[in-house]
Amino acid sequence: MHPPPFRLAHRLSDWPDCRLELHCCQGTTILPLRLLAADRGDRTFAEILPRLRCKHCKRPPAPVYLCAGHREHNHGAPADWAIELVPAPGGSGR
Repeated sequence: MHPPPFRLAHRLSDWPDCRLELHCCQGTTILPLRLLAADRGDRTFAEILPRLRCKHCKRPPAPVYLCAGHREHNHGAPADWAIELVPAPGGSGR
């Protein structure tokens, strides 16, 4: 299944059944967008992404994915689809 078109100007409420998958020094954190919007307000992805920080090392997480379902980690089921919003460090930048 292909993901729908994504824009950084979209609001969290535009993707209520999706989640962000954040990767950092402590592994993977899953943030349901519905809960993030309830906690931080219905902001745009352009507002939210630069503000994300790891609770442990305080650095921006990378990579960050927008997922429908869960992406495959810890041998779980693959996501229905995932969009890479923030590339992994040292990525090719393509």
